[in-house]
Amino acid sequence: MNHKQIIAEAWEFTQNNKKMIIWYAFFPSLLTTLAGIIYIGYQVLAFKSSSLFENWEHGFGYVAATTVLGVIRSNFSSTLPFIVFAIITALLYITIPAVCEGAIIQLIARKKNGHDVRTRHGLRYGFMSFLPLFEYSWVVRTFSIVSMITLFSTIARNFGWDPAMSFLPVIILFAVAGAVLTLLFTYTEFFIVIDDRKVFDSISKSCILVMSHPEETILLVILMLIISVRILVQLLFVFLIPVIIAVSIYVFAATAFPYIGIIVGILLGLLTLYIASYLSGTIHVFAATVWTFSFLELTAEQEVSARLKMED
Repeated sequence: MNHKQIIAEAWEFTQNNKKMIIWYAFFPSLLTTLAGIIYIGYQVLAFKSSSLFENWEHGFGYVAATTVLGVIRSNFSSTLPFIVFAIITALLYITIPAVCEGAIIQLIARKKNGHDVRTRHGLRYGFMSFLPLFEYSWVVRTFSIVSMITLFSTIARNFGWDPAMSFLPVIILFAVAGAVLTLLFTYTEFFIVIDDRKVFDSISKSCILVMSHPEETILLVILMLIISVRILVQLLFVFLIPVIIAVSIYVFAATAFPYIGIIVGILLGLLTLYIASYLSGTIHVFAATVWTFSFLELTAEQEVSARLKMED
């Protein structure tokens, strides 16, 4: 398999299918970035309220929950639209990524094989593979890096640094095991979407496919680096967006036009959020294209049986 050619073809495919980015990658990236901002904000405030720092009477989670419930009880009619919006956003965050992932993989594979498909057809393909992809996404979340960080931070906040550091080798061991499993599960989504197989059957076939092609390890490492770059870019903007808003408000707060600072901060934050989501979506489609092209080529190869007698 020509790695360089696949990557070059994948980048050309991504540039020629920008509608796919807008339709199926931008919005999931937007939701993921917003979720990242909320997650980072919660972790920072939770650590601040813990005994490690300011040692509040109650943790930030308790304070936030009681405050929100108090506001809702006293202003239910006026807060109802925000409640509905929050519920819809949470449901979209849970469901939309799986739908869009199925759409992206199907469209890439069909376009690669010369099928006459349009971008809007991806929505139908996405819903067809939604349930198994949704199930698989919850399987892989159990050993993700975010899960390991959450576990470590929870132990540190509730029991202190010493117990957390004592437990750190176990977390590192789980993280290493998670990285190995992630590598073995590389092609699971493609077996689910393209070959219409069940989740655990797809996991088994992905492990076999990866172990059957050890020479493709270099390509897999490159692809993992691509995904890591996407995550780093997204994390950069996750930290950058609140900083931009806070700095803008702070700069104008001392002037006679404090509301201008709020408006400027919000506009700059929205602009940065748009750029982060579009860049992340582009990298995601590019990475998915490389994986799909590799999957199609590897699965097209016929495994040679040991019983087959080779000609001289």
